[in-house]
Amino acid sequence: MSNAGMMENEHQRRALAVEGALMLLIDGLASRGTISVDEAEDMLRVLASSSEGSAARASSSLRVVKQIRKLRRGDGMATPGA
Repeated sequence: MSNAGMMENEHQRRALAVEGALMLLIDGLASRGTISVDEAEDMLRVLASSSEGSAARASSSLRVVKQIRKLRRGDGMATPGA
């Protein structure tokens, strides 16, 4: 594999790692009530819009955020831990 190909693979792996870390961070902040469910959904939708793969990876985080909304009785702006 050429040096350019190796660099591209490295960039791809790092991008996926950053995306995964962002999703974990968003899930955690929403779960603790540091950010609202509405804010979490907005951020996850931005991540999901970048590619089909990102959309697939963000779908589980979006499901988590929707469950949090249900637990908060539909109040998307609530931030109980803030």
